[in-house]
Amino acid sequence: MLRKILLASLALLTVPAFAQEQVTVDYNYDGNANLSSIRAAVKISEFTDGRSVDNPNLIIAQGLGSDAGYSAEAPLAEILRDAFVQALTKGGANIVEADEEMQVVGEILDSSAELVDQDGVESIQLTIRATVALQRGGRSLFDTTLFGRGVAPADEGLAAAVHAALNRMVRELTGDDYFLMRLN
Repeated sequence: MLRKILLASLALLTVPAFAQEQVTVDYNYDGNANLSSIRAAVKISEFTDGRSVDNPNLIIAQGLGSDAGYSAEAPLAEILRDAFVQALTKGGANIVEADEEMQVVGEILDSSAELVDQDGVESIQLTIRATVALQRGGRSLFDTTLFGRGVAPADEGLAAAVHAALNRMVRELTGDDYFLMRLN
């Protein structure tokens, strides 16, 4: 009998990990950064996730009415990296997978969301904090911490807030004059 109670208790403790709400982010960069003047061959390395979470797909651990959190279709670090690859490629930068002159590295530090009132509309405000660095030969040429704060009406869902946060992060990096100067 005691064994059954222990097994039932363990099962209840693991339910939240499986009860995460799934969110399809499916991010596509639609901006227009002009990066064609970048001459260097740039590799965008795999981003890491420094959030100390068991599930790398986790967008937020809890909030917005869920105690178990919300998960994306892929690791959040991978989605963020892909956003930068899309933006730099579309902007005309010379993105390579090998034989790079420089590389962009990044790490997600934190992600959180809350419901806010945006001009009388209940909205989701998602903040993703990440470090991004530009390196040449293992030496850092540029580093920054980006705060991607995206706000979207709650009825559009968390995916819309993720898109807004990623768009802001991409804009901040591709609009940073010092970052662009170091790439040339």
